[in-house]
Amino acid sequence: MQVNAERAADPARRAQIAASAIEVIADLGFAKASFARIVEHAGLSSTRMISYHFRDKSDLVLAVLTTAIGAADEALDARVRGVTDRLELIRAHVEARVEFLRTHPKHLRAVVEVGTGSRDPLHQVVLQDFRTGRLHRQLTQGQAEGVLTAFDPAVAAETIASALDGAAQRAATDPGLDLTAYGRELAGFTLRAIRA
Repeated sequence: MQVNAERAADPARRAQIAASAIEVIADLGFAKASFARIVEHAGLSSTRMISYHFRDKSDLVLAVLTTAIGAADEALDARVRGVTDRLELIRAHVEARVEFLRTHPKHLRAVVEVGTGSRDPLHQVVLQDFRTGRLHRQLTQGQAEGVLTAFDPAVAAETIASALDGAAQRAATDPGLDLTAYGRELAGFTLRAIRA
């Protein structure tokens, strides 16, 4: 009991460990991201430091996801502040996600690694919402408002998410890729496909 109370009392240490885990997962892959490697990267004294702040590996991986996705959400929120037009919200979503590849490449790499390596159902729910859930809700709302054409929002959300995955793959193999232009082009293509 006392350990749980103390875990909640040190969010800075949890954040430090989660940030190190993001780096290790992005650099080495999910399967090779051991507590020992995370401890080494974070400059901690022992793996017990991780066990003290996180219940288990699943809890740490959930912190990795919430940290990385939280950073992506902050970037999107900054981009959509004051925007009420549904099409512009969707444009901003696509452009912000591609831009996030440039500003936070390790965060997205860690998210992808967790997505392919973790079998934890909670991780998969969080990942699915990040990948397609938000898009699905925007598309459904856009159809209800009459600004989007008729289509299956689940299929459209998966298609857009797959295009965003493609941007990540392209960025990984082409360091000179202009991600701002790529995002703008992908957003424009998306809007032309879904606009009423």
